[in-house]
Amino acid sequence: MNGSGYSAIGQRHRVREFARWIGGRAKGPLHALARIAARSYIAGDKLDDAMAVVRGLAERGLSATVGFWDSPGDHPNTVFAAYQDGIAGLAAAQFGDYISIKLPSLDYSREMLANLADRATEVGVGLHFDALGPETVDRTWAALADVLPNGDHFGCTLPGRWRRSPADAEWAIDRGLAVRVVKGQWPDPAAPDLDPRAGYLEVVRRLAGRARRVAVASHDLTTARRAIEILLMAETPTTLELLYGLPSRRQIELARELGVAVRTYVPYGAAYLPYCLAQMKRNPRIAWWLLRDAVRR
Repeated sequence: MNGSGYSAIGQRHRVREFARWIGGRAKGPLHALARIAARSYIAGDKLDDAMAVVRGLAERGLSATVGFWDSPGDHPNTVFAAYQDGIAGLAAAQFGDYISIKLPSLDYSREMLANLADRATEVGVGLHFDALGPETVDRTWAALADVLPNGDHFGCTLPGRWRRSPADAEWAIDRGLAVRVVKGQWPDPAAPDLDPRAGYLEVVRRLAGRARRVAVASHDLTTARRAIEILLMAETPTTLELLYGLPSRRQIELARELGVAVRTYVPYGAAYLPYCLAQMKRNPRIAWWLLRDAVRR
C-alpha cells in the first residue's frame, strides 16, 4: 500500500513471523478494517476477482499482470494449483497478459517450475518471477537456470535498492529475460544505506539497449520519467507498470506523453491480512489512515 514501485510484493515473505501470533485470533474490528481497506489495493481473494479487474482494464486498453499473494503457511501444492489456475484464466481471456509467481512459495521446486513454464509457453501466457527478500535470490536464479529455456515468455524482477541488482541485470540479459525494475521494499543487508532511486536508475542504465524488454514499475513520476527516457534513448522496448489501487492518472498521462504502454499489476489473495494487522498493532494510527482511505474510495 505504498508508492515505491512494487515494494508491497515482498510483504508476504516477511510476515511469516506475524502469522503465528495472529493465528485464528485475527478477528474483530481490526480484521474487518483490514479487509475493507485492502479492497482498494487487491482485486479480492479469488482468481475470479482478479479476472474481473483484468477485463475492466482491457476495456480501457490496458494490459495486466496477475499475481496470487499466498498466505503464510500455504502449502506449495496449494500455491502451485493457484498458479496453474492463473495461467489457465489468462489463456482463456486471450488478453496477452502474464502471471507473476514467487518461487520461494513453491519451495523452489524444479518440478513445479518446469510444469508451469511448459504450460505457460504452450498457451502463450508470460511467466514472471517476483522479487522477495535478498536471501531468496541465489536459490531462485539457480532454479531458473536449471529449468527455464531462453525465451520470450519469461521475466524477472530486480529491486533498485539491492547492491547485487546491477550484476543480476547482467544475468537476466544473458538469459534473455524481460525485466521489471522496482525500488524494493526491503533494504539490502549488505548495503542498507543504498539510495533506492539512485540504485533504480543504475539498474535501468545497465539494462538500456541490452535487455529484451523492461517494465518500469514505479508510481514515482520523477523516477519513472527518467527511467523511461533512458530506456527509450537506447531503443529498449519499455512499458510502465503500475500497482492496482494506487493513484495512476498522472502516471498514465506520463506514459502517453512518452509513448509507452501501461500495464497494471493486479494482486489477489489474502496475504495482506497478517501484514496489515501486524502494522496496525505496531502503529494504531495506521488503522485511522486505512479507514480514512477506505471511506474516500
